[in-house]
Amino acid sequence: MLPKDVPPKSLLLSEKEFEGTTFRTESAFGVDLSGTKFIDCTFEQCQLSSVKIDGAVLQTIFRNSKIEGVNFFTAKRSMLSLAFEACLIRHSSFADLKLHNIKFTKCKFQNVDFSDADLSGADFSNAAFEDCVFRNTNLSTADFRGASGYVIDPTQNKLRHARFSSPDVLNLLLPFDISID
Repeated sequence: MLPKDVPPKSLLLSEKEFEGTTFRTESAFGVDLSGTKFIDCTFEQCQLSSVKIDGAVLQTIFRNSKIEGVNFFTAKRSMLSLAFEACLIRHSSFADLKLHNIKFTKCKFQNVDFSDADLSGADFSNAAFEDCVFRNTNLSTADFRGASGYVIDPTQNKLRHARFSSPDVLNLLLPFDISID
């Protein structure tokens, strides 16, 4: 076990288990973290780009971080517990994951894939979306209040009891190619 507040630059390649560790202002580019365990860890103001997480245990909170090119669906699904606060998430995928009640508060998403995911109860409040994919996604009871830029086809996704705010709720009508005056 490593002490808290360990910088990942020097240790991520050699250590395979972190518990209760907070990583601050660190960067990891193209690092292979396959099989690594992050239990009750926090990444604050970090940059993770093209990080490989095959079979990794992620019980992690990301705050004010930039995450790019990460396929979260390759992590160990039975141990996956994630939360994101005020993060930029780009070119990444949560496809086919079951992440009930996941928090994505105040995040900005660019080219993120949520296809076939169960995100029921997810908190997307005050999030911004750009070119994201929602297809066959369970968004029941999800919170999109204050969110913007999402394009979600109600005929291809489950939206029962999801919460939206005006005027962005009108984005739900975009797939129907209709005009509103």
